[in-house]
Amino acid sequence: MPHLSHSSCTNRQASPVRFAPVVHLQTGETVILLAETEKRFEERAVFGRVAPAAEGGGATSSPAAWLAEHIKAIALDAHNHTTERPIIVSAPLAALIHPDTAMACDAAIGRTRLCPQEICIEIADAALALPTPEVQTGIEGLRRCGFRVSLDATRSWQSPLSNSLRLLLDSLRIDARCLENEPELEDRVEAAAAAGMTIIAENAPWRDGDYLASLGIDYALRPRADA
Repeated sequence: MPHLSHSSCTNRQASPVRFAPVVHLQTGETVILLAETEKRFEERAVFGRVAPAAEGGGATSSPAAWLAEHIKAIALDAHNHTTERPIIVSAPLAALIHPDTAMACDAAIGRTRLCPQEICIEIADAALALPTPEVQTGIEGLRRCGFRVSLDATRSWQSPLSNSLRLLLDSLRIDARCLENEPELEDRVEAAAAAGMTIIAENAPWRDGDYLASLGIDYALRPRADA
């Protein structure tokens, strides 16, 4: 039986944050948490003189400030209700390439009981396809502040992933259902594992633990039991 996160075992008031456990496929132990919230930064083209506020973001117009407040809220909730670390927090592309994001997030985490190393900021694989240096600069800025950075490749995994980028990233999240029919994804997983990245598989059957381990995948988000 997988070990359940403390947050899922206690009776408490409903929280805007849900922590999904990432478990070790061999032991079932929870080792990482993925923060899931209804609050999202709405990335869309803006027309006219006044930009609409980000969904759930109130008057906050800066994506850097939005992500900083998002991390702060998650860290405060995690301190009160969980023990597993690190916690993966999804970041919008607009925040990744904003020049103030790293400093804003560093200041926000300083107002909580957590340290930057306990937060893993996750970016979408598609962000790496942008022909701009701001993406790597943004990752480097977060790393200098002590944050971990991960890559969500559950929807896209074709973006360039250079050796220098692999050294900056802590983990890679993939959809295990795509491995059988996508050799390119399997190659990316093996390259990432060889670089020391932690590989997390979504939708991985428990029975496939040995096969996934042979590719360098030891961890799973919501692993599936046999029917």
